[in-house]
Amino acid sequence: MEGPLAALEMLFEPISLMLLCGGTAFGIILGALPGLSATMGLALAMPFAYYLPVEKAMPLLLGVYLGAVIGASIPAILIGIPGNPNAIATVYDGFAMAKKGLAGKALGGATVASFLGGMISLSFLVLLSPQVARFALLFGPPEYFALAVFGLTIIAAVSGKELLKGLAVAVLGFALSLVGLDSMTGVPRFTFGSIYLMDGISLVPALIGLYAFAQVFSDVESLDVFKRIHLFGLKGVKFREILLSPREIASNLRTIFESALIGTGIGAFPGTGASIAVFLAYFRAKRRRPELGSGVLTGVMAPESANNAVTGGALIPTLALGIPGDSSTAVILSALIVMGVQPGPLLFRDHIQVVHVIFISLLLANIAMVVFQLIGIRFFVKALAIPPQLLMPLVVVFSTLGCFALQERISDVLLALVFGVGGYVMEKGGFPKAPLLLGLILGPIAEPQFRRSMVLFQGDWTQFFARPISLALFVLTAVALLSPILRRKGR
Repeated sequence: MEGPLAALEMLFEPISLMLLCGGTAFGIILGALPGLSATMGLALAMPFAYYLPVEKAMPLLLGVYLGAVIGASIPAILIGIPGNPNAIATVYDGFAMAKKGLAGKALGGATVASFLGGMISLSFLVLLSPQVARFALLFGPPEYFALAVFGLTIIAAVSGKELLKGLAVAVLGFALSLVGLDSMTGVPRFTFGSIYLMDGISLVPALIGLYAFAQVFSDVESLDVFKRIHLFGLKGVKFREILLSPREIASNLRTIFESALIGTGIGAFPGTGASIAVFLAYFRAKRRRPELGSGVLTGVMAPESANNAVTGGALIPTLALGIPGDSSTAVILSALIVMGVQPGPLLFRDHIQVVHVIFISLLLANIAMVVFQLIGIRFFVKALAIPPQLLMPLVVVFSTLGCFALQERISDVLLALVFGVGGYVMEKGGFPKAPLLLGLILGPIAEPQFRRSMVLFQGDWTQFFARPISLALFVLTAVALLSPILRRKGR
């Protein structure tokens, strides 16, 4: 107990607590701005972290990390625009609840689910990280390809009755993910001579275009939704409307726990990211409760629990193997290396004090996240009182800034506008937008892993089904895609 107690003593120094609380508050604000991700927030905090000892830098960085994750749910619920791709699934029920006058309840549910999901994943990080990291070592290219294919099964959940349209849009997203330099040969593909397209289709401009600009284009036609929310925002929200009843929490505990397991498990596999986890969690919840999507609290709590659980899961390979679980933990990994701490199997022997600081910082950051989120919810909902004539231009301004701030390129803004027009046309044609983004996310995972697998198998694709893990994932994929069709025939 000497190690944890010493770490706790260091973290309760005033400067450490200020850094942790300040980082969490900054992360929430940053995450609430469309297009500004946790990775960007960590990158902005890195110059300050370099000048701090590791036991003070980690609370700052982990506070930003967790704050940005929960912050993305705020615009997703209030205005139907996710702060980053990981909050897309939250839009379906969160925004629907806001239309019903239950924005405070939705934000409260997101906060509770995020806290519980984060604590569950932290428990796995502390108690089972060596075992989970050892299992992740069993994954080779075939297993990663099978996992990416399995991730596409969530199209069945987000496409509703339009499964064929959802699959078509996903194929388009996958095709767009092939734009840029070939990951194995370095040869330009589908760039049409454009230097900008050499980097591929950037995810952030695509996200902002599909969910911010397209939303604005739609709302210009009809302001009825904003008028209803506008009236609700003027009334404000009482604190008791934010808090969930014990019955509401108890009825969703199973969903929260299952979603946290999904988030922790997906996060532990390097490179998969939270986008897959949140949709898998939502898909799992929707199979039990088909009414999800109409403004159900469970539809908010499931993806938010998985989203925050990914933070603990992604740190498992980062700390135990020295392999970042996602882009955010890659920044944390680089910070540790710069500070003279080498993550990997020897970390738990040579720098056990740093490990204790990280674990306890995550615990305190989760608590700080709940406090700041609950205190701030009443002010966040007040933002709904902004007249739609001002709100929509503000969305455009902040979304444009988010696009430009990514790489300081005006071409990213133009790309977002293209996706905005495309998203607007898709809405008019009844095509779901989420599968397009899923294709863009999963394409860079699936394509190189498939090609590496074929090299490994010497062209024999049947070997995918000779490996137990990849076979199990393909079976789950088939079951998930066929079950909606079989249910309709059963009716």
